[in-house]
Amino acid sequence: MRRWAVGALCFLVLGVLALGGCGERSGGLDGDLTDDWRPMAAATPFRPQAGVCHADLVPSVTVDGYAPVPCAESHLAETVAVATVSRQSAAQAFATCSAAASAFLGGDWRTGWVVLQPVSPSKAAWAGGARWVRCDVAETSPVDGALVHRTGSLKGSVRAGGRLRMGCANPTVRGDTVTQMHPVACPSGHTAEFAGLFTTTRARSDDLSSAEVAKGCDRAIARFAGIADDASLPSRVGWLGFPPDDAAWQMGDRSIRCFLWLNGEKMTGSYRGAGPGKLKIHYVSG
Repeated sequence: MRRWAVGALCFLVLGVLALGGCGERSGGLDGDLTDDWRPMAAATPFRPQAGVCHADLVPSVTVDGYAPVPCAESHLAETVAVATVSRQSAAQAFATCSAAASAFLGGDWRTGWVVLQPVSPSKAAWAGGARWVRCDVAETSPVDGALVHRTGSLKGSVRAGGRLRMGCANPTVRGDTVTQMHPVACPSGHTAEFAGLFTTTRARSDDLSSAEVAKGCDRAIARFAGIADDASLPSRVGWLGFPPDDAAWQMGDRSIRCFLWLNGEKMTGSYRGAGPGKLKIHYVSG
């Protein structure tokens, strides 16, 4: 009797479904309306791609503003990597992208006529689960520092002998300021040569003194040219130092680019390893 009571209840409650729910099953139906449905996949946060280029150099991006272009077309920025990060930190983003950019460019990106821009997801995207940083690089003009619209990839452009690697140049110097840098092949006559970097621990660019730049660049030039970093060094060589701009400083770049400079005298060929025999004492240091 209990079995029929259940059948009667099924008929009364399910109405038109009673024949399918309570009678014999047909067509492979088992009467369970939920067990054959696959669960919906979890929403995947937006993540940009590497190997594409962009019309602008930007610090952050949203899915609505993401508009990559082929690198064969005119662009400003190129995405060299997209890396996973554990926190939305400018320092972590810069360190991650610095390593990725140097590997992609074939040399320390800071030794090339390029800029690095870590691109972060928006705050809303981060709250929604985005855990990435996009690493973009762009070519800069050594003449005035402007971003260069270009076609093609920057891959390998900062390796030894690469087109964008800093080397010899003819700077325009007005007083204590370099207004332009004109790269030239080192066998040609030139008045400056890139010697290396030094990195400061100063938290603010305003705290970086001229004396600290002089000391750091003297050390970099001494290593480059194969001369002693002693009291005679300022009487042998001069220097030109280029700190990062404020935006790069805030991102985490603390490296000053140092050029060997002989107070406007012409040089021919590279002065790497020139030694004290070539770089004699003939300046009066102030």
